Amino acid sequence: MTQRPETRNDYHVRINKVLEFINAHLEESPELEKLASIANFSAFHFHRIMRAYLGEPLSSFIQRLRLDKAANLLINTKLPIQDISWMVGYDNPASLTRAFKKRFGVSPANFRNEIVFQTQALQFVQINKSEKIMKIKPKFKKRKEKRVIYVMSIGPYDSAGTAKAWDKVSAFASEKRLWGFGTEFIGISYDDPHITEEEKLRYEACITVSKDVRPEGEIGVKTIEGGNYAVFRHLGPYEKLNETYDYIYRQWLPESGKTLRDIHCFEKYLNSPGKTPPEKLKTDIYIPLV
Repeated sequence: MTQRPETRNDYHVRINKVLEFINAHLEESPELEKLASIANFSAFHFHRIMRAYLGEPLSSFIQRLRLDKAANLLINTKLPIQDISWMVGYDNPASLTRAFKKRFGVSPANFRNEIVFQTQALQFVQINKSEKIMKIKPKFKKRKEKRVIYVMSIGPYDSAGTAKAWDKVSAFASEKRLWGFGTEFIGISYDDPHITEEEKLRYEACITVSKDVRPEGEIGVKTIEGGNYAVFRHLGPYEKLNETYDYIYRQWLPESGKTLRDIHCFEKYLNSPGKTPPEKLKTDIYIPLV
């Protein structure tokens, strides 16, 4: 039997609530019953529903997000491993080490040491190889919080899946007449493609809104935090955004003396890929700072 559209839409809204909660509370270990209650699903069926949506067991999904966040913290901060353990929901470094080694094949300490060596080598290569990237300087901006509608895509960045997410969120904005002066197109790439498997990368296509909007089906509603940001202008195709991210995190950040806030960075797209040659695309990358 085919589900009615309103039933499918309701499922998407409820699943989005769970995913938003998990992403914001990786340091916690909520019981299955609590997560099920957030989405108003039966705890008996909840794990099957989430597995069908995510393509992996919910427990594996949560553990992978925790370990990937730990890897990011090891790369981008100098926090002690014990502190990182607590921040990603592990009681002690030994527990984190066991899980981390199973996923990445090395201990957190060895992972950090290898990254430091690779970063130093990469910086040496980039000085000779990519003078254009080396000259990017950020602007520092204080930004107000923004309410957005969004559609999530899981899979390779800059793929048919992300294009489909943009089609869906744009169609919703047109249907509900949400366009206005100052509308912004924002992308949130939750995972580092150097760490997370390509088919599991999470991306949200977001459009800012000034009206009150309710979640509907795959369309979620959320707030992007305001505050201080370093803003880097990327010129060129989206396929090369990773080169700019690598420069920011591997060279600019360690030398800047700045401290990152524990929220995700985002991309603001300044012109349309449908009307602009790839080499002339403009993207501002917002890096959240304390």
